Amino acid sequence: MKLVSLGMHTPTDSFYSNLPLRSGPIYDVMARPELYHKVPGDWYIIVTDVENSTIAVEQGKQQMIHLAATGSIVACLNIARDAGIDIPFFFGGDGATLLVPDSLRLACLSALQLHQQRCSSSFGFHLRVGARNVGDIRVQTGVLELLKFKRNNLHTMPIVIGDALHIAEKQIKNNDENNLDTAAMNYNLNLEGMECKWDKIRPPKNQNEVLSLIIYATFVSQQFEVYADVLQKIEEIYGDDHKRHPVTPKRLKMVHRINRIKDEVKMKYAKVTGLELSRSWLRSIMGRIYLKSTRKGQDYVRDMIQLTETLLIDGAINTVITGTIKQRESLIAYLDQLESQDQIKYGFYSSKTSVLSCYVTALDDYHIHFLDGEDGGYTQAARVLKKKLR
Repeated sequence: MKLVSLGMHTPTDSFYSNLPLRSGPIYDVMARPELYHKVPGDWYIIVTDVENSTIAVEQGKQQMIHLAATGSIVACLNIARDAGIDIPFFFGGDGATLLVPDSLRLACLSALQLHQQRCSSSFGFHLRVGARNVGDIRVQTGVLELLKFKRNNLHTMPIVIGDALHIAEKQIKNNDENNLDTAAMNYNLNLEGMECKWDKIRPPKNQNEVLSLIIYATFVSQQFEVYADVLQKIEEIYGDDHKRHPVTPKRLKMVHRINRIKDEVKMKYAKVTGLELSRSWLRSIMGRIYLKSTRKGQDYVRDMIQLTETLLIDGAINTVITGTIKQRESLIAYLDQLESQDQIKYGFYSSKTSVLSCYVTALDDYHIHFLDGEDGGYTQAARVLKKKLR
């Protein structure tokens, strides 16, 4: 398979990597407009989305949907890392959104077009893929400002204020055009590092549930204040990140079912060979031993909790948390009040377990983990929210 050559580097390639790193209580940082920076007009918003994902989840295809979404991020991150460029990304359960400079655009779209074809041929669903120029969206009155936030000692996350990402997503979903401008390019799809061998995860306490939640501020101009208040209220009701985190080391179990492992291999490679299947199954077996019996393995699991994305802010609040039914009822009462005042619209879904997918590199031990509620928690919450937004 031939590699895709990258475009010429531009002065704005280092925009995200050069942003100052902000820290402190997230609701304090959220409420300070002066900390945010405009995303350069020559950058692009890339969106992937599984069509009819709700139906696919109901058919028991949640794992494949997560592989499609995770693979979208992994494909572009591998390209960006090879180019030495840092890019922001957002996992949405049934798709992903990434911000990339123009120098990476064609390479990412080329890889994603092949990823799209693999999703169709191997799993029978359509992965929408599209891109919009940030400057063009801004002309359409879209707002896109960003800061880089130190979530904890190990994890850095982007925080986006504005509606540009959702405008781009809506346009791409509605048009579903296939003019990705990659016809003349050689294809390359590298999904190395994508590992999804964790079983469904029960909350730390048996009586707890897993809550998947999406919250939109009604007016972009009020996002700073509204989201700061909501995040502070979540912490007040559920506790800090550690207390409301759905994943704990003792609840983690690796799966060894051959069908589950085969799905991952089918997504990662053009052909499912016995060799690749054996390697993936062996990694699962050895991984279980490594994580339980070695110091580095135990460190990996400990770090993994901090490196799991339980909160995304992409112009909306997207979060997966754990707590009691009473805590959820308290939060929903608060959100209902904000909704009645036309400050927000929200959707939620409650489940018994959560689901992890992962990106792990052997090169520098970098790893990041994407979390969703069981039965497509984000997808189910989005379905409720869409009805309200109509």
